[in-house]
Amino acid sequence: MIAIERLLIRLRQPRTRADELVALRDRLRRELRAKPSADERAAASEVRRLKRALADATGAVSACSGCGTGMPLPGGAFAGGHCCSGTTGNLFNDDEVAMLAQTGTRLADLVAPTSEHAGCAFRAPTRCTLTVEDRPALCARYACTELRHELFDKGRLDGIEQLEAELDAAYRRFSLLRADRLDDELLAGPA
Repeated sequence: MIAIERLLIRLRQPRTRADELVALRDRLRRELRAKPSADERAAASEVRRLKRALADATGAVSACSGCGTGMPLPGGAFAGGHCCSGTTGNLFNDDEVAMLAQTGTRLADLVAPTSEHAGCAFRAPTRCTLTVEDRPALCARYACTELRHELFDKGRLDGIEQLEAELDAAYRRFSLLRADRLDDELLAGPA
């Protein structure tokens, strides 16, 4: 089944996006088999909750609709979403993938566009194809200067910064708990 899945991805996507999707899906598969502690799962759930809270608090903004215009590729491939022009493997680091697996993200949730590949595998010309909950925490907490100015003007920046701080703390907690588990698994050796 995995071989067929990989073939379909490679037929439907530009080669660069296909390679990134296959690698991300392989990493998510491994994490779906992990045995995290209840504390680790709770920290991952808190990160997921805070990603949604940040998105809700940010609301509709205009700063993200034209920030890519005139930027070098891949950032300038589309009018907006310049911050989404990073590589998928860097945005979805090991902790991010583990958090996603522990909070319900499944392979079927990783739906990529079929448009030009310009940065993250999930960056489409006008939006991200992932739900807020299925995106990396970095995507939820990043706010460029233009977006911060807009949020300030709308009176929302203080609340956003508080949620960002909470998200950062929850993310650090998760990362430490996961590192402890991985260390314990390494010391215990093969099962």
